[in-house]
Amino acid sequence: MSGRSSVARTLAFSLAFLGATYAGRLTVMDSTNLSLVWPAAGVSAVWFLVQYRSRWRSLDVAALSVITTAVNMATGAPMALAAWFVVANIVQAGLFAYLVRRWLPHLVHDPLTRTQDLWRLMAAALVSTGGGALIGPTGVWAVSGTYSWPATAVWMTRNTVSILVLAAVWFTWRHLGRDIPGRWAATTPQRRFEYTAVVVLSVAAYAAVFGLNNDLPLAFTVIGLTVWAGSRLNTAFVVLHGLVFGAVSVLGTLHGSGTFAYIGSHAAQALVAQAFVGMIAVVGLALALGRDERAALVTQLRTERTAIADQAKLMTAIVNSMAEALTVVDEQGRLLVRNPAVRRLLGGVVSTSEHMAKPEFYGLFHPDGTPVEPDEMPHRRALAGTDVRGLDILVRNPGVPQGRLLSVSSTAVPGSLNGVRCAVTVFHDVTAERRHRDELAAFAGVVAHDLLNPLATVEGWTSWLIDALDEPGAADDPQARDGLGRIGRAARRMRGMIDDLLSYTTARDAALAPTLVDLGELVNDIAIARIDQAQSTGTPVPAFDIGELHAVYADPVLARQLLENLISNAIKYTGAGAVPRLRVRTGQADHLVTVTIDDNGIGVPDGQHESIFESFHRAHRSAGYSGTGLGLGICKRIVERHGGAIAAAAGPDGHGSRFTFTLPADATVVPPPEDTPAPASPPPVAATAPGPDEDRLELLPATGFEHAAHLVLDYLHEQMPLAFWAVTRVESGRQIYLYLDSDNGYGLRQGQSHPWEDSFCVHMAAGDAPAVAVDAQAVPAYAKAGVNKTLTIGTYAGAVITEPDGTLFGAICGLDPGARVNDPRLTDAGPLLALLGRLLTAALATDRLQDLATNALLRDHLGAAADALTGLPDRRGWEHIVERAQARFERLADPTVVVLIDLDGLRTTNDTRGRATGDAYLKAAAAVARRATRDTDFVARAGDDEFGLILPGCTPSGAEAVINRISAELEAAMVPASIGWAATDPADGVPAALDRARAALRAAKHRKRSELLSSRY
Repeated sequence: MSGRSSVARTLAFSLAFLGATYAGRLTVMDSTNLSLVWPAAGVSAVWFLVQYRSRWRSLDVAALSVITTAVNMATGAPMALAAWFVVANIVQAGLFAYLVRRWLPHLVHDPLTRTQDLWRLMAAALVSTGGGALIGPTGVWAVSGTYSWPATAVWMTRNTVSILVLAAVWFTWRHLGRDIPGRWAATTPQRRFEYTAVVVLSVAAYAAVFGLNNDLPLAFTVIGLTVWAGSRLNTAFVVLHGLVFGAVSVLGTLHGSGTFAYIGSHAAQALVAQAFVGMIAVVGLALALGRDERAALVTQLRTERTAIADQAKLMTAIVNSMAEALTVVDEQGRLLVRNPAVRRLLGGVVSTSEHMAKPEFYGLFHPDGTPVEPDEMPHRRALAGTDVRGLDILVRNPGVPQGRLLSVSSTAVPGSLNGVRCAVTVFHDVTAERRHRDELAAFAGVVAHDLLNPLATVEGWTSWLIDALDEPGAADDPQARDGLGRIGRAARRMRGMIDDLLSYTTARDAALAPTLVDLGELVNDIAIARIDQAQSTGTPVPAFDIGELHAVYADPVLARQLLENLISNAIKYTGAGAVPRLRVRTGQADHLVTVTIDDNGIGVPDGQHESIFESFHRAHRSAGYSGTGLGLGICKRIVERHGGAIAAAAGPDGHGSRFTFTLPADATVVPPPEDTPAPASPPPVAATAPGPDEDRLELLPATGFEHAAHLVLDYLHEQMPLAFWAVTRVESGRQIYLYLDSDNGYGLRQGQSHPWEDSFCVHMAAGDAPAVAVDAQAVPAYAKAGVNKTLTIGTYAGAVITEPDGTLFGAICGLDPGARVNDPRLTDAGPLLALLGRLLTAALATDRLQDLATNALLRDHLGAAADALTGLPDRRGWEHIVERAQARFERLADPTVVVLIDLDGLRTTNDTRGRATGDAYLKAAAAVARRATRDTDFVARAGDDEFGLILPGCTPSGAEAVINRISAELEAAMVPASIGWAATDPADGVPAALDRARAALRAAKHRKRSELLSSRY
């Protein structure tokens, strides 16, 4: 508050207090200086409350002291008594201001709207008046020598009523009394008549009761008018009505007319008159506030009912847009929820009643062809207490004659609905994914037959030749013997690699059959085998320290493979001549068993404790230890398939290694589902090569997240109309606007971004600031945010959106230039926003899974029209891949890298060395590109001598690693090539990145030519 404003208020209140003090002194009834009313008490209380934070409070105290002294002395009070009254008024007003600030701090800015606040206001008035009564009547006694208990009672009554009435007027008219002409103009004619009737009847009634000389006790009759006003009319009017007509009753009594004028004792007369005024004020205000509370509650209930209905519509829309089929079934088999995907995935065969039909009605079978029994239905198993995760069920009925494989998960809903338990079941199509898995298994069989059998032949003939050299009389050729030894060692290494590849495939794709496994028995069995092996080969015998090990709930075959690999590694990677020492311990908590294996080996190099679990990574390539680099990758896959985690660290004493992993202790910890869903409706047609008129591949768009995001934004615009609502993406340190309205109040556009660390959302996501801030600049973290330099933000609301693995994807973000401190829609918006964030997280997970299935369809299609020489998609396939990548980028702004590889001088090679040599270069480059990419990446032959790669979800740093690997392998294969690459930018997309990659490729080729020319000259 500025000094000028404070002084102006002091002057205004001084004048009001002067008038009120003078008016009060005019109502002195006898020589005891007893006033009938004392409005100055209410004025001083409001005065000190308003100026409570003023730096000029001493001026207010001085003004009150001077006015109190001057008026009291001018109206016949002695100086000593005036001084007592000064102290009493200061204590009374100061105490009231303190109590209101302490008990009712919101009334400093907000109006009086609750009955509870009225009772606290009355208590503050009573306590503060008590403080003044301890001083004022005592001063009268000190001056006159007589203490009057009736005078003290009058002091308490009149000052309490004065403070209560005038404070109520201040708290209501300060807000509700604004724009009176406008409010009156907006009032209906019927209500105007009601206001007029109350005023006219009140004038008549009070004139009859207090304006005429009568001794009839008719004061109670006017209470009906107060009840009428309090029950029907505006609160500000009710307060003013009580003040005005309370003053009429006091004036009538003071002039000797009305009911109270015939009371003989002045003290009793003052008590009754003030009690009447207080009762009128309290009754009217209590009725008005109670009515306002009821009206606000009814409005809130209606708003919440509308919000609940809107949320139900939103939930229904999101559930109906899901690619997965979802049902909710109760214990009686009643279908409470069933989304459209159910009918689609079941081939249109759905129950026509409200109850689940028997399994044979839908044509449900186990994958082995045996029918599903009623008790084996997933919802029944879930209601029986067993959660179902990733259960494969085959559907074959007239709607799906060829059969469809569904992955089903079901869990019981916590609690009950109207006393009945329910189960939620979700299922999706995994036919394509299972087909790919079967193809992989078939490939593994081909590897076992076509590679291992010839290898066995090589090993057999090598052994025969060595035996032949050992026969008596045979010519001994040391060079031949050395060559055969090399062949034998190479064959053994190749057999080990093939075995590891097959083991890795098994660990990755074999179906889990978990059961309770006795780890103690398993580890002891492995230890005995290793000891026997060492004794038979003459190597140092390993020493085992095996504690009491907990049982685990795991696949026994994979559990043995896991421990075999870890123990074998610990023994193998031991220093020369050292005795391997292993220590195995377990611990159990939260239904998980933690297994720790310590060894005294050579340890893992610093910085490689995470990378050693990657496929083909070898930490000690140059140390003379053999291996393929797949062993720990197999371990990681086994652990993760059981829902656990594995990590490596240095040994407890700084030497050796410590491997720690977790496995379920029992069936309550169910491994996460591993199935990849097929695309959404309609069921995909078989992928075929494009015909003459078929230039475009029709893929099912994964629009679940985009559709849900627009639904959420539409809902937020209707329910919480801030100037700006958007769904954003966080990537590479920037917050990108994915979806927003073109006319959003801030001029922002899709694809624009700003640094994530400058945003409000970074603080919301970290929990450092509230999710909803109606006055954002009052929150320190938001007030300091860098985005304030470019955007004016008064109100902020946000919610986190996460990826399926729990990492941050982005946020729902709402902004408004103004501070909406009085908007009730934002008061409880936090839980709603959090719910919408979780809904978008679920939609994103669906979208991610659907993308995988759509990618599988695209690969099938591209495989049918592959380039004959390299087996890669041809130029038309490359165009489809780019289109698909751009569609994905537009939806989710995932980081994507485009790579172009061009074979240098291929035409010259064909002309000078023959086309066969050029074709060999192309095949080698294609093989290198395949090896360097992941399952989610796409590689195509984009031109005669050019290959294109799309790397979705790849950052520039990750792309550099891929490029370096490709360059190294091309150089090793002696294939001359140039590479250009570029990452997408949120403002453009994949086509623009492709243009930049082509420009980078031209620059690389130009650089090579320049280097070649400079080397010649």
